[in-house]
Amino acid sequence: MKKIDNTASEMIPIRLIISIAIMAAIAFMLAVGYNNLSITLSENQIENQYRTLESKLYTMLASGVTRDVDELNAGDGTMRTHTFDLPDNIVYLAFGIDPDPSNDGELTTGLTDDGSAVFYKVSNGNKHVIWISGDGFRFREGNNTNGKWIINNDEQGFILQNGGQTTLTFELVQKNHEKYVLIHANDNINP
Repeated sequence: MKKIDNTASEMIPIRLIISIAIMAAIAFMLAVGYNNLSITLSENQIENQYRTLESKLYTMLASGVTRDVDELNAGDGTMRTHTFDLPDNIVYLAFGIDPDPSNDGELTTGLTDDGSAVFYKVSNGNKHVIWISGDGFRFREGNNTNGKWIINNDEQGFILQNGGQTTLTFELVQKNHEKYVLIHANDNINP
């Protein structure tokens, strides 16, 4: 005759609790992994789109014609138009400026390294910077005055804060014999 094991029935609740704890730990690790993957994919998407734009701008700088922004009747400079398809979790993509130098979430305007840098950040991610070398690769925010785009402020870069599709036009201009990449847009962030 077999002996009945009474302790086996006492182990069922313990095994159930252990199983639930293991499943919760696995679900938590999957959630953290998905979040990290989402951040990495968004950052790569932004950088790849910028690198595509950068190649267009290098060509424009090497063989383009500048427009003197101080001359009212000057013809247009060489232009490049680029459509960004930015992720929804973007915090900012900034041309020529570190919009959050103190990392407190409050965006400011101005210039960083004379406008020769691009900064971007996604939610829960780190700030990234792309330093740009090359003559004339200095971004400036534009201002449409009387149908002509001029440099909004000599000390102001451009900040994109929204995900989705955004189309920007970049024009090769000069002011006081210095080349700039003028962005035909205004971010409405004032100094």
